[in-house]
Amino acid sequence: MRTTGDHVPHPTASLTAATWRQLTSQPVKRTMYTDEPHVARGWRSATQSLGPRPGWMLQRTALALLRPDALYAQRVDDAISYIAGLGMEPVFAAEVRFTARSAASMWKYQWGGASADRTALMTTLLTSGPSVLVAFRDRADGIRLPSSVRLSAVKGSGHPGERTGGELRSALRSPNRVLTFVHVADEPADILRETAILLGDDERRRLFSALGPGTREMPRLPADSAPPPDLDGGRALARITATVRAAPVDGDDGARADLLALLEQVRAGKRLAWRPFRHAVARSRLAVPLWDQLLAGAAHISYDSLDGRAVISDSGRGGWLAGNGTVLSDAAADAGSRVEEAAG
Repeated sequence: MRTTGDHVPHPTASLTAATWRQLTSQPVKRTMYTDEPHVARGWRSATQSLGPRPGWMLQRTALALLRPDALYAQRVDDAISYIAGLGMEPVFAAEVRFTARSAASMWKYQWGGASADRTALMTTLLTSGPSVLVAFRDRADGIRLPSSVRLSAVKGSGHPGERTGGELRSALRSPNRVLTFVHVADEPADILRETAILLGDDERRRLFSALGPGTREMPRLPADSAPPPDLDGGRALARITATVRAAPVDGDDGARADLLALLEQVRAGKRLAWRPFRHAVARSRLAVPLWDQLLAGAAHISYDSLDGRAVISDSGRGGWLAGNGTVLSDAAADAGSRVEEAAG
């Protein structure tokens, strides 16, 4: 297991244009990732472990991160079963733990569009406990799109109202834009980057090795031992309010009155400000369960930034369908790509 956020060295060489076409369909991602040390580090591990055709194997790989909310809500088995139903076999799993630094690194191209409250709450959630990273190998002999692109297309929106009902997040019963349970790598380039953020060198090589023939590594996943929790944010807010009201009066009564006033404002329809709320809970010295705080916050914060935007917001699927990426349908195609790469 690795606590993410370790130092990542700078890249030593750039990938060629031909190789980039195997990894992403997006020019913006090629530009941003060229200077990403995580991408270079992931590529080195992939080439060391996957043999002479790393692009071919990466295109047949999907990566899912089951976050602390998925473990808390007992959605891990459901997520793996859904993805396996797409014809993708789980071949590797590892427990990972985020730090505030590694969480910011993981989503640095996306969080620009999030409100400060959502970024702060997500950092608290991600660092609250372990996540599980699972790698899948596509069983199909021939592919039309990279497996990561195919999985990303059925992940489902973070907006519950924008889902049709058949997506992964619908199957997991994601209730709002914070409790979405699962993150997936959108493209092969993201597999390289995210495995380098989440895993140490040895564990990353084990992941890539598990993708090859005959090297399947059975995932070891946490077992559910209690009934699924109540995820309703309104009821979590009510539980916190009841705790504050039931607390005996003592020298901290002023702090508790401030917390109660904040809660009443939220119950009346005001958006919850995450950092002031967390500070008010700490000042009250009450034993308010962290997950009740997270559930209440997830349902009542403002989600979007008024003036920021994501640097990379597109999954890349449209680019692959338009032919902006090179799909390696067989070993011969990969060999042809290597000839093109050498000529370039």
